[in-house]
Amino acid sequence: MRCPFTNAELERLLDRPVRHLLGAADRRRYSGRRLLITGAGGSVGSELSRQLADCRPDVLTLVDHSELHLFEIMKELGERAPGLLLEPVLADIGQAPLIRRTILQAAPDVVFHAAAYKHVSMMERDVCAAVGANVIGTANVVEATREAGARFVLISSDKAAAPRSVMGATKRLAELVALAATPGDARPIVVRFGNILGSSGSLLAIFRDRIRQGLPLTLTDPSATRYVMTAGEAVALVMKADLLARRPETYWLDMGEPVEIGGLTERLLAIEADAGFARVPIEIVGLGPGEKRCEELTTQGLRMCPTAHRRIWVARQKATDSAAVTRAVERLRRVVEQGEAEATLDLLVAAVPDFEASDEAWAWARRRSVPVVRRSGLPRSA
Repeated sequence: MRCPFTNAELERLLDRPVRHLLGAADRRRYSGRRLLITGAGGSVGSELSRQLADCRPDVLTLVDHSELHLFEIMKELGERAPGLLLEPVLADIGQAPLIRRTILQAAPDVVFHAAAYKHVSMMERDVCAAVGANVIGTANVVEATREAGARFVLISSDKAAAPRSVMGATKRLAELVALAATPGDARPIVVRFGNILGSSGSLLAIFRDRIRQGLPLTLTDPSATRYVMTAGEAVALVMKADLLARRPETYWLDMGEPVEIGGLTERLLAIEADAGFARVPIEIVGLGPGEKRCEELTTQGLRMCPTAHRRIWVARQKATDSAAVTRAVERLRRVVEQGEAEATLDLLVAAVPDFEASDEAWAWARRRSVPVVRRSGLPRSA
């Protein structure tokens, strides 16, 4: 999935140059390797696919549940890296037997796990979907990766820090699932970063469409701040973190100073004005359920320490209670399968101690937990 902004536009939005971070020595270390990416057609996954394809691996296995996204990234890579052996797999990470078979057959050296649900407002409304993909799906991929003896890299989010949203809490629990994996060849790591500028469904992509349609922009809080970087910058640092890592740890990507949403929006309006599109009104609506005014990358007692790369930090933290994490995942697996949204949210709150679920998340969970009533005379499948 291509970023809708040019490199020059990204630099104007960021108000800084886009950094090129991978060197020839980094690429050589992936050359001839067997690599697998989940969520390979998404915003981060597709950029990861491009940069890893440029490394000329022995085989690149691309896993995605979207037929269209998988087709598009396969087509692009076929033109970008002719002769590279690509293995597309249309699969949902929630299907444990299929994911296990896929990873064991691929026999990867490294698994990059980018598949996840990421939209805060959507996940507030559907906790079962969020837990099913972000927690149970991650557990499925982690277990298969451990069995295959591959390295595991989880793409995480700043929203996992002191989570206030269902999405953030599921990403935090996914981190714990990854770090609780049996160490050894698997050597799981977590890489946290913030917002990807111009990613699919992101604020700026939506705003650009609205400006070009002459529609007003709906802004939560102009003074709210977010960490932002380009997909290329994030992916390069993820690859570098993988090459640096020696044991299960959480890595934090230095994204510079957080950016005010209001300023980012004004820079986008200026770019669009230069392209001939009139300025549109801005409506301030306030923060929504699960949204923070200021994002953070480190909490939960993490102590940040420098690494060999000046823009990558490692977080020292207490050892993960593997048995407790395993119990939480198995309980969640049962209630998600039964569609028990309120019980799912209750277990998620218990499993992530610093998670404070919003009133709206509880209301939606209760609403979705109401038993289905079939109308008489309709078939049972209706």
